[in-house]
Amino acid sequence: MGTSINVRDLPYLTHVPVDGRIVPIVNYYDVTAKRFFTYIPISTDANELWVLPPDAVVEGIYFSGEPADDQDSRLPFLETVLQHLSFPEVISAVWNAQADLVNGLASLHKYFVLLDYASVHKDNSYMGMMRTEIEYAFTNHRAFYDCLHRIIKTIHERFQPRASELPRLSFHDVAKKDETVLALTHLLPQSLIDFYKGHEKKFKLLRDIRGEVIHSGYTPGKTGIYLLPREGFAISVDSRLAKRLGDFNLWPSNLLKDNRLGSVLAILEFLVSDMFNAMREAGIAFVNYFAKFPPRPIAARCELFLRSPLARHLVSLDKYRERHWFDPKDALGITEAN
Repeated sequence: MGTSINVRDLPYLTHVPVDGRIVPIVNYYDVTAKRFFTYIPISTDANELWVLPPDAVVEGIYFSGEPADDQDSRLPFLETVLQHLSFPEVISAVWNAQADLVNGLASLHKYFVLLDYASVHKDNSYMGMMRTEIEYAFTNHRAFYDCLHRIIKTIHERFQPRASELPRLSFHDVAKKDETVLALTHLLPQSLIDFYKGHEKKFKLLRDIRGEVIHSGYTPGKTGIYLLPREGFAISVDSRLAKRLGDFNLWPSNLLKDNRLGSVLAILEFLVSDMFNAMREAGIAFVNYFAKFPPRPIAARCELFLRSPLARHLVSLDKYRERHWFDPKDALGITEAN
């Protein structure tokens, strides 16, 4: 199995909290040795950890002074939470938020995998598969925001025990409240009020689309998903779905194809970018929340990074937004299997 260490000897640890926080057990990348270390608890004793053999980490988050690869992405919000606010009731929501973000990246990856397949095979099943992927992307986006809300709610109520309890599960139930109620009844600081209210309109529109999918049987793209081989999947920008997304300007006229066809990639990119930006903004809101007396970091010399075979899409979001149309082999970095 490997050697074992005490949790206090974790190489990224610079402070053992005594304020109710726990030490999060994550991977570590040693910049000097250029190798990963992975730790798992021994039985039920969380203080003793197995150190696994130094195989490369394929997917997960890790602490390090710098990324192990240029495609690994820093996660500022989750870093803020794990460094300063790692209370037991928060940790599970952190893992769920990370999973939802990776799920969004998986939707982008499946888009290109399906495009590569459909471009060389006479199989019109791509239409149904692409429709279900769009449905899933909206549902995953909603789940991510509710998870983000649970993190905020748990932390805020720990530090503001006199505050009236926030709604338990729903981001929307907080965002729709009047700012005065959020400030005087729930004692939210202005930075978090601005975060909720700043996302209210966008979240409600996307939530409503998801609600119609889950509760009313609405199928996004049912009027047509079109294949442009080696370029992308498309929908009419005059379709019901595209019109409902019109305020977000996803389809600049210079990126439209003939017959006013717009890329489906623009929808998937928009949803993932919004999730990532929401994480970043929530992190800034928390930094402002604890501007004077932030809890001491547990890994002061490290930052938190995401490593995943899907991470290439996170670092390519700007490119996807600017171009829309891609040969799937280029987007996937496909090489022949041995």
